[in-house]
Amino acid sequence: MTINTERPEAAQASPAPTTRPPRRTGVPRTDGVWPWLFVLPLLIGVGTFFIWPIIQTFYYSFTSWGVFGGASFTGLANYARLLSDPQLYQSLVNTIVYTLIVLVGIPIAVWLASLLNTPGLKFAQFYRVLFFLPYVAMPAAIALVWRIMFNGDFGIVNSFLGLFGIAGPYWISTPGFALVAVSLVGLWSSLGFSMIILGAGLKDIPPELYEAAELDGASRWRQFRSLTVPLLSPSIFFVLIVTTISSFQLFDLLYAILGPLNPVVPKTMSLVFYFYNAGFIDGDKGFAAAIAMVIFLLIGIITVIQFRVQKRWVQS
Repeated sequence: MTINTERPEAAQASPAPTTRPPRRTGVPRTDGVWPWLFVLPLLIGVGTFFIWPIIQTFYYSFTSWGVFGGASFTGLANYARLLSDPQLYQSLVNTIVYTLIVLVGIPIAVWLASLLNTPGLKFAQFYRVLFFLPYVAMPAAIALVWRIMFNGDFGIVNSFLGLFGIAGPYWISTPGFALVAVSLVGLWSSLGFSMIILGAGLKDIPPELYEAAELDGASRWRQFRSLTVPLLSPSIFFVLIVTTISSFQLFDLLYAILGPLNPVVPKTMSLVFYFYNAGFIDGDKGFAAAIAMVIFLLIGIITVIQFRVQKRWVQS
């Protein structure tokens, strides 16, 4: 007869054996090459029309081209020449001024989109189409109409100013006024796109929030400032990014309104206009490639800064 000398308390206190969870094994993928085949046309398009031109332009920026072709490597000569050219800084200032004026259209678009989103508003869709038409119209057609309107002798803008006893200037042939005129056209033509994007964002805001704010005694302005703008901030940020990038690519509107032989062009040209003159008028492809890389770098830096700053004011 064997006697169990182990105490029950000790038996109960003995630690239970720990069991480790089974190790996860990777699920074998059976997709094969089919996903790559589906995205291959897109990858080929992006590589051919976007990535390869950037690489090629970067290489050309270190070369010098003859009249009949033939590139010779010149190192940083194009960039040294570019940084010492006063026209670069004039074009940069003009582009920044144009961008800032066009960005004024974003708060205007927020206000107009809020008005068009008013419940019970008649012909709201018709108004949206009217505002959106300038965005889809040909820039050359828009420029032709506004060039007539800005005419210093018989334009409708100066005729309207004359009603108040103001003698309007020759808008498109006077330094300073020419850039303002082009910027106002850019602001007007971008309103439609901004309103469509912001209007879609407004529809995602629950109406119950406005009803609760109205019950609490909040005025319309208080609701707009404390509800509409914060909840619409993701859409505002998207419009801000797109508008800034498109403004830094200003060329067609400026070229069509002013024309290449206008005496105010050197004082009014944008960075892309500067690139066009160097590459297609002067035929200096290496120098033009350096300008293109500077534009690419500036847009990238501004976009990164905007994404960094948006964490402070965009409601997620």
